[in-house]
Amino acid sequence: MDRNRSDMEMSDGVKEVVYGYEEALELTGHGRYNVGLLFACFMVIVAMGIDIFGLGIIVTAATCDLGMNLQQIGVLSSMPFAGIIVMSYPWGYLSDTRGRRLVLLWAMGGSFVSAMLSSLAPTWQVLAALRFISSALSSAAESATYALLGECCTSQHRARYMLLMTSALMLTPTLYYVWGYFITKLNFTFYILGIAYRPWRLLTMVMALPLGVGALLLYFFNESPKFLANIGRTKEAVDVLKRIHDINKRAVEKYPVKDIYLSEDCQESSSSVTLQSLWRQLAPLFKPPLLKRTLLLYYLTFVIYIANNSFAIILPTIFNVFFTSYASREAADSFCNLLSTNGTVASVENDVVPECSGIEVNTVWAGCAHGLAFFVLNALLSQAAHKRKVLTISILLVAGVSAVLADLTGEALSGLVLFYLYLTTAMVFGIVSSYFVTLYPTSYRGMVACIGMMVARVSAFAGTNLVSAAISLHCASTLYGAAGLVFTGAAAAWFLPADTDNNT
Repeated sequence: MDRNRSDMEMSDGVKEVVYGYEEALELTGHGRYNVGLLFACFMVIVAMGIDIFGLGIIVTAATCDLGMNLQQIGVLSSMPFAGIIVMSYPWGYLSDTRGRRLVLLWAMGGSFVSAMLSSLAPTWQVLAALRFISSALSSAAESATYALLGECCTSQHRARYMLLMTSALMLTPTLYYVWGYFITKLNFTFYILGIAYRPWRLLTMVMALPLGVGALLLYFFNESPKFLANIGRTKEAVDVLKRIHDINKRAVEKYPVKDIYLSEDCQESSSSVTLQSLWRQLAPLFKPPLLKRTLLLYYLTFVIYIANNSFAIILPTIFNVFFTSYASREAADSFCNLLSTNGTVASVENDVVPECSGIEVNTVWAGCAHGLAFFVLNALLSQAAHKRKVLTISILLVAGVSAVLADLTGEALSGLVLFYLYLTTAMVFGIVSSYFVTLYPTSYRGMVACIGMMVARVSAFAGTNLVSAAISLHCASTLYGAAGLVFTGAAAAWFLPADTDNNT
């Protein structure tokens, strides 16, 4: 008999086969349900990325209408990070105790409402408050989607799906750059409840739509059967597995599983939220045997997010400064010279009120190229998802070397290409997220991933302020420091489990 099955004696003396969860999941096959759930979760991640990172486009377009100075723009732009930091822990707890799908439905639905209302914000303070709420809610997507999808697809496809999910984040810049460019080119004004409705408000509504679409798509799928089994609702778990089987195999054969068991300890479903239950959910992550892997994954999370997001957040500014300087100076100038000569970046930061202008076309094309190239690259890397450790180390080493060489070439365009290669640190996001799914028991996957996102956004928030202050005056040193940090990440990745051991 298969090692994943056990025999249970029934009252009439007949033995019934009880399947282990992974084998029961394998029997559901791979088909329309899994692909459909991948698409739904993909849409949710796209919606979250647009909601959080697309705010920069909205802020740029709304600056004049709301009369903001740079200090106010900074406060408004930081709201998504603040929302994520505040809600990461609660979302992790709720995902592990109430359900992945349930959390996503409420979070994405609520985020959609808040984002839509923000299009009618009369002041920048109201806009900031509504975007804080929106991002705090949508941030649930970054952990719960990985857990939901990973627990509903077979081990053969799991790692590849995790990397494909990261491709969704790579696609978001292309969407909001293009939407921002074309919508802000419109010229109209009419009044709703005394509020001047201009193109940036329409852009805000358009960018909120994916949140509602994502919630709607998830409505047609079931809760994670592994989560249900983990809290003792095994009959419901079997029913979900049967539905997956019937959709995947078009019910041409009978699903043989009547009962399942988990090879890990189950948790009790709690009806109340208490400090004790919150601590009980968190404490095991920082105790043996989970302590070492928790510290390792959180350090990798810290490295890749501070290394990537610190530059990615100000990427439109970097593009604008680079292309403006390149058109007016010698091509022999180095990458950093174009960013720092004449204090170009510093002058942008020190203006009291930024110039009222639309989104520059060069920024749009550069942003689209960045998003599409990384989307394709990540999709290609997903074909080698079974080599996660090798990919992590290789990507970080290439990124670190690229950061060192970006200014040493002495030529601007080659430096820009190397800077693009440095930004491939974003490729590691999905790999680390997949480890949160495969290296932790079901009871703690949502929590460990959400705390990971808190680490990520705190590091990104700190790194963004550090990089934006240093890159114009100390560009080369900033890149060298970033390279050194990335190299330490590559060294830490050496201690990840061997690739042959982490495909389940």
